[in-house]
Amino acid sequence: MRKRARVARNKGGNHGFNSNDFISRMPDDILISILSRLPLKEAATTSNLSTRWRYLWCQTYCLDFDANEKLDKIAVDSKLRVVERPKYINWVNRVTRQHKGPTIDDLRICFDLDKTSKCAIDKWVEFAVSKRVQKLELDLLENGEMLRQTPRNYVFPIKIFDRSSGLTAKRPALTFPKTVSVKEMEIKSLRSLLLKCVNVSEDTIAKLLINCPALQHLSIHGSGDLVNVKISGKYLALKYFEIVFCFGVKSIEITDSNLESFSYLGPGITITFNNLPKLEEISIGEGYSGFENNVFGQISCCISHLQILTLDIYRPEENIKFLSFPELPNLKQLILKVGAWDDDSLLEFTSLAKACPKLQRFVIQLIWMSPAKRRRKIRQVGEHPHKHLQLVEIVGYYGRTSDVELAVYFIENAISLQKIIIDPRYQVLERTPIGNEQMKKEKAARSCAKKQLEPRTTQGVELVIL
Repeated sequence: MRKRARVARNKGGNHGFNSNDFISRMPDDILISILSRLPLKEAATTSNLSTRWRYLWCQTYCLDFDANEKLDKIAVDSKLRVVERPKYINWVNRVTRQHKGPTIDDLRICFDLDKTSKCAIDKWVEFAVSKRVQKLELDLLENGEMLRQTPRNYVFPIKIFDRSSGLTAKRPALTFPKTVSVKEMEIKSLRSLLLKCVNVSEDTIAKLLINCPALQHLSIHGSGDLVNVKISGKYLALKYFEIVFCFGVKSIEITDSNLESFSYLGPGITITFNNLPKLEEISIGEGYSGFENNVFGQISCCISHLQILTLDIYRPEENIKFLSFPELPNLKQLILKVGAWDDDSLLEFTSLAKACPKLQRFVIQLIWMSPAKRRRKIRQVGEHPHKHLQLVEIVGYYGRTSDVELAVYFIENAISLQKIIIDPRYQVLERTPIGNEQMKKEKAARSCAKKQLEPRTTQGVELVIL
């Protein structure tokens, strides 16, 4: 009798939920919006609540196949990859088959996958295209944290994005929305594409930019097929372009573009910029020192309107003190990522800050290589009033004399300083947990920062130790 009564209620239009259940009575589009903000596995569990919820999660528009917990385990024991990889592929296949919504905003694949998984990844990319995806991310890093040898990388399936070839019709296992025809598949929806450990060529980039007219963000990490990269055309929507550790690249040429942000990290190469009036943000690190190949000469065409500059400097050279930096008249944010070796002085980097008369935020991120504390007196450099500098951040503070010198310099010279943030946390990102020894070092660094800087911090300046 109970079963019949329940069926009768469903036929009456209550969809199997209690009339006092306010959330379940919300319209589908609101519930789908809520589910799209949950982790994918949590959204799927709502199918057990009632018949009302059974298929709602299959219409979510954000598919983030996050597997951080599994990747953490693989980073510790790589043998687990053999077991976990098929499980991940089956999970993605199962969800994409069950998805009923007409579109998705985001599709994120994040797992240790290589070219041996090509068939599955190709289908996922086709699925994303068929659902008019706006943001597509393929993060295939080895162990979820490092680049692999490029011949083993998955190769991006550019044919899917090529108008001339249309969508391949040789995949009966994949069905496309009835509202979408092959002729309409011009990938007009794609706005952001992030690729890690995925091989792409110059021809692939060219076709992407042509066939994805809304593409604004393109990020490529660890590709082995790029050599001479060229981007040109005011008609392009591209605003953000990033190339990281693509070791085959020899040159990058960007001309006559509306690009707003550019990022490059890797060996010293030839970079040519011309007629980039909107380029206001650059992040760059070339070679061992970070200043190889005359970095400032390469970006000279946009120095006058640059707003944000990030420099990756793996090994600061002793002769940095002899380098002359051009004036950056409109720069408001300067971020330095610096290798912390021994107790080398950081005061030489103040010359960069001095070259930025409108600087408002200065950040130095110290990557601990072999930090060591030496007993020596705190050095001082000539006074220089930084009139607009309001925020200073020293990340990776270790309590070395060189750390104190830099903090004191800005406390004494930044006349508009409002806040100085000290972050002693370890800056090398790894999946393996931070050990007790490292935690002790961070605790000691916090204690040092308090003793070293609190007495020197002037009234009106907020000292924050994270």
